[in-house]
Amino acid sequence: MRLTLPDRIFDYLPWAAAMLLVAGVVHIVSVLLMPAVAPRTAYARVLDAVGKAPSETLIALPPAAPGGETLPFEDPAFAEGVCVYDLSKGLLHVSTAADGEDFLAFSFHSGGGRLYHAITDRAAIKGKIDIVIGDEKQMDALQSAADEAPPQEVRLTSPTKRGFVLIRSLAKRPADQARARERLKAVSCARFDPPKD
Repeated sequence: MRLTLPDRIFDYLPWAAAMLLVAGVVHIVSVLLMPAVAPRTAYARVLDAVGKAPSETLIALPPAAPGGETLPFEDPAFAEGVCVYDLSKGLLHVSTAADGEDFLAFSFHSGGGRLYHAITDRAAIKGKIDIVIGDEKQMDALQSAADEAPPQEVRLTSPTKRGFVLIRSLAKRPADQARARERLKAVSCARFDPPKD
């Protein structure tokens, strides 16, 4: 008896499905284990770069150089700075003016280096970017202490007590690098205490 093409396909279908299932499981497990087995997380690299700099202040990162990047996949067209925070000391307020001319991007990372939020200057309200970061308890206290008016800032709940904010300012041309660095200096990162009940 000779097997037809559909019969052959059905004979190999369970094997193909099993291979896909095993490959999917291996992929998911390796992605989930990566932060635990990686020798240097993004948070550890940022701490190495800022050294003994005070927490909750903007620290400019050195320009990206091939092989000497602070963080992976850095783009030399961006001037970068970080605000390292520890929410056990209080809430973090990040603010700056947005002029609509210069691209500015903020990415918020947990202590493990995982990205939990990102925002650009396009989200500015009345030409200003105001972001408050806190843990769940601090955000609840801030919400209960607020009056009936809606908040004028973006409020983010951090999944961990420690983390960092990566701020990137675009230099459209190599000659604009100094202007992009000046733009970073206008960003304020300040700690403040949550309101008392």
